[in-house]
Amino acid sequence: MKEFFNQIGTYITQYGLKILLCVCIVIVGICITWFVCFLLKKILLKTRIDGAIVSFIASIIKIICLVILVLACAAILELSTSGLIVSLSTLALAIGMALKDSFANIANGILIIVNKPFRRGDYVSINGVEGKVHSIKLFTVELVTFDNVKIVMPNSSVLNGNVINYSALSIRRCDMRFSVTYGSDMDKVEEVLKNVIDEHPQILKSMKPSVYMESHDASSIVYMVRVWANNADYFNVAHSLPRLVYDAFEKANIQIPFNQLDVHIDNK
Repeated sequence: MKEFFNQIGTYITQYGLKILLCVCIVIVGICITWFVCFLLKKILLKTRIDGAIVSFIASIIKIICLVILVLACAAILELSTSGLIVSLSTLALAIGMALKDSFANIANGILIIVNKPFRRGDYVSINGVEGKVHSIKLFTVELVTFDNVKIVMPNSSVLNGNVINYSALSIRRCDMRFSVTYGSDMDKVEEVLKNVIDEHPQILKSMKPSVYMESHDASSIVYMVRVWANNADYFNVAHSLPRLVYDAFEKANIQIPFNQLDVHIDNK
């Protein structure tokens, strides 16, 4: 036991200052890495570069800085950097074989950044899951739903799945159906619907709306209304139009149908 402590004491005497220097370098290196990433984010976010891309770049810089710190410490401790690089390469190969799916997610994350199927803040549907894009990371894409639930999806499933970007274009068409009873004045129905559209402030008047009879259902006549709105106003239009049409129908004495059942009693 005494010999063991003597060896430790000899090692500390020979390499104590170098170990202390390595600790200082690691602490300073981490601080510099944090400051560089913070400064980079602050600068890039003022440009037109998407915020998700900025986060992705910051993650890559952190990994590079970590590798540089490891090599610097190895050089100070007089370890063979060539041997360390070979060891790291062997370790990286083993980890790569074990974590090939994770590295596939990294590659897919890079493709997402390059191809830009969506940006941070876009409202998307990915494989049937809807939400706003919160961030694009090395391995995952994070969505936040309207009810404030965070959904984490692997980059590979995002890139290989069906992506619908509702925010990609500046305007969207809103399709809505309205039913009236048989016997209603069809000209009056169309006039009321067109008046509601004309009076709505968020419906684009530059894009011609469509109002037409779509079908004859079992107990109603169905009208299709197609209007255009700016992307930011889409949900306001979709949520407000049914109420406005209901009030307009009520003022014009146009009846909205409901399911009815005629019962005939046979006295035989």
